[in-house]
Amino acid sequence: MNQTEQQIIDNILAGNTNAYHALVTRYRNMVFTLVYNILLNREDAEEIAQDVFVKAYKNLASFKGASAFSTWLYRIAVNTALNKKKIKTFATSVIEENFEHEQHTDIDDLMNQYENNDRKKFVQIAMEQLREDERICLTMYYLNELQVNEIHELTGFSIANIKVLLYRGRKNLYCQLELLLKTEIDNLI
Repeated sequence: MNQTEQQIIDNILAGNTNAYHALVTRYRNMVFTLVYNILLNREDAEEIAQDVFVKAYKNLASFKGASAFSTWLYRIAVNTALNKKKIKTFATSVIEENFEHEQHTDIDDLMNQYENNDRKKFVQIAMEQLREDERICLTMYYLNELQVNEIHELTGFSIANIKVLLYRGRKNLYCQLELLLKTEIDNLI
């Protein structure tokens, strides 16, 4: 049975703490990706993502439903990640490839998996070269599928600035990908 977010929240507030797992499962990848693209450090992003869900759980009663739950959760994620970044005076970037260790009987599935991992790797490397505000806007808009007005609510950036950041971010991401792929091709040849 698919429950609405409000039903899940009502169940949690009524004492069914196990129901919180459904919200964590629904948003864990998006929260992690958003936090990672702010911090650029896998270990810190994992820690902050957990902190985000703990904070959200503790403050769930304060969620009034004026905005979508995802917007409320992303606001917690952005604020928590930015606070962590302010505290930490240095950042290290670690890129780890996550290859699933599943048995693949079909060679096409295996090739698709490697191609997708390669694409993700290059996009992530290129994203790390962007300015933080561009990375945040691109992540929220394309990966988390938030609207410009939702990004405005979460970041406090003006709507005009968000549109400029999205335009400039796409252009810079394209340039970074082009440079990375050219370097990769040159290395292969």
